[in-house]
Amino acid sequence: MTRISELQSKRNADSREAWDDFAAHRSRVTALLQGSATSASDSLCVLGAGNCNDLDLKALLASYASVQLLDIDGAALTAGMHRQSIFLDRLRAVGDFDVTGVSQLLSECSPTTPTSSADVDRCLNQLKQIPEIPGGPFSVVASVCLLSQLIEGVVLTLGEPHSRFLDVLTAIRRQHLKLLVELASPGGVVVLVTDIVSSATCPQLVQSIEADLPRIVSGAINARNFFTGVNPVVLRSLFSREPSLSSRIQSIEVTNPWLWNLGPRHYAVCAIVARLK
Repeated sequence: MTRISELQSKRNADSREAWDDFAAHRSRVTALLQGSATSASDSLCVLGAGNCNDLDLKALLASYASVQLLDIDGAALTAGMHRQSIFLDRLRAVGDFDVTGVSQLLSECSPTTPTSSADVDRCLNQLKQIPEIPGGPFSVVASVCLLSQLIEGVVLTLGEPHSRFLDVLTAIRRQHLKLLVELASPGGVVVLVTDIVSSATCPQLVQSIEADLPRIVSGAINARNFFTGVNPVVLRSLFSREPSLSSRIQSIEVTNPWLWNLGPRHYAVCAIVARLK
């Protein structure tokens, strides 16, 4: 097990019993995914499903002919399906899967030990590849608060002070967006759900009401107070301007943010929804 997968397994273990804390967030994510289905024959793939605390599997299976869950932590997927008591052939779990292909390479790095340019180049070359995920293409492809975790893996291994940190971060982000689009069928939908900022640096979130969230989040973004690499304005721009992405996208929208109250911290979350040609 790599350092990155160990970290994610620990995170999943810590939040495994947080089902109730996810209720409002789960309702928003599930409704968004249900609303993206256009026919009873549609298929859904969710990247970063983890414990499935942010997914109502029964509701999703009522909207989709098949649902595939994917995560680097296979034990979390199994535990999540057991919690919801959903065991159908139409529900498939793909565990222990690295969506970047570089978890092992990054896990060999450390912020306290210099990482050579040659090692960074190896990582960047690998990130030019799009991992093959079984079962595709899918009518709807979703990434559920996974991008911030992928970027966090770079922070905790390579380290932000590294001279080429931004090179790896932007490569991880670009690869992830391309993966979502590549996995979707023509005419399909890509849903990128991302946490933006937490009450740790934006304490206004704790006492906020939903009507205030667009203003609070906009102010945080203008103050450059957001999780590294997940500025939704930049993400939307990447979908619209990156030729390999924009050539396949028919329309794109960013939802209003919603509040995810996860115990000691509150998170502002939004989704970018891209409909493909």
